[in-house]
Amino acid sequence: MTEAPTQPVAAEAPEAAEAPEEKPRCACGTDRDSKYSVVDRDYSFLGTLYLLWGGTSVPRKVTFRCVKCDKAFESSTRPSVCRKHIM
Repeated sequence: MTEAPTQPVAAEAPEAAEAPEEKPRCACGTDRDSKYSVVDRDYSFLGTLYLLWGGTSVPRKVTFRCVKCDKAFESSTRPSVCRKHIM
């Protein structure tokens, strides 16, 4: 028996790879990973009580604010972002 030549499987194109997420910036150029950004966390009522009792609660909303111009430039309710900024 002779086997037919097989075509090698092409690797994924670099364009198909996940591109890095473009982060929102404020007018002065601060993004959420900058040292000039401050994280404001918003907790539910039960989440606040749990924090007061010494527990670790996940915020329901995270807002990023610039220290230089004091403007909020991004807010997120995505669980992955909120879990990253647990107090």
